[in-house]
Amino acid sequence: MLVVVLTSGCVAVAPPTNEPEPESLFESAFVHSDDLEDVSGEVTVTVNGSNGTSTETLRVAERPYVDYRDEVLESTAPGRVGDQYVSNASETWWYYPQSGMAQRFEPDEPFDNDAVRADRAEQAAEYSQWYDLEYEGTEEIVDREAHVLDVEAKEEAVERGISVLVGDTEYVYAVETVEAPEDLTIVEQQLWIDAEYDYPLKERLVYEGPNGERHELVHEFETVSFNEGLDDETFAFEPPEDAVVQELPSE
Repeated sequence: MLVVVLTSGCVAVAPPTNEPEPESLFESAFVHSDDLEDVSGEVTVTVNGSNGTSTETLRVAERPYVDYRDEVLESTAPGRVGDQYVSNASETWWYYPQSGMAQRFEPDEPFDNDAVRADRAEQAAEYSQWYDLEYEGTEEIVDREAHVLDVEAKEEAVERGISVLVGDTEYVYAVETVEAPEDLTIVEQQLWIDAEYDYPLKERLVYEGPNGERHELVHEFETVSFNEGLDDETFAFEPPEDAVVQELPSE
């Protein structure tokens, strides 16, 4: 649509813009392009807080929206190296090789990919009303064009403790490693969304605790590949014979 501006008898025609709508870009961080079949690579997660800095490098693989796998390659917490998280429609595994413990969770019913996708879309719509969204142009992340979106919590969202977190629950552990308080709200967030596949290549989050203390988390792909044809075996896990297996309850 062309925008016509009338000033003192002069007519100026503003050219159309190809910039994505902030709301659509925010949603794409939850629900990606239909062309995206899988993504894999290495990710660095860094947390900065008043008590220090924690860093981890993970090998990750994902087939949206149910299949996911990661393994800790390097960590400032040595006990974390080698830990794995593997999830598919039928079961989820946590494996801790240094303790020889494997935990397994089996849902009452298999996760449905379409249902998870729909839930993520609803979550994006719900969260977007609590945040001011501003498009900041594009940057290159791992040699790919990415749209940059600023996400800032509105005052009423902070008061209600509303938080948005795109990505994996490893973030929670990463924050804990710098002894952050349990009651945290995300007050600032930046997303770098891949321009081709609508997938987050980088995220920056600022958490605020009840006393106003802030912690910054950055999650960024160092290498990334899309649509490599990952198979079902990538998202299956068989614990070693000597592992102690603990079955987690479904409720």
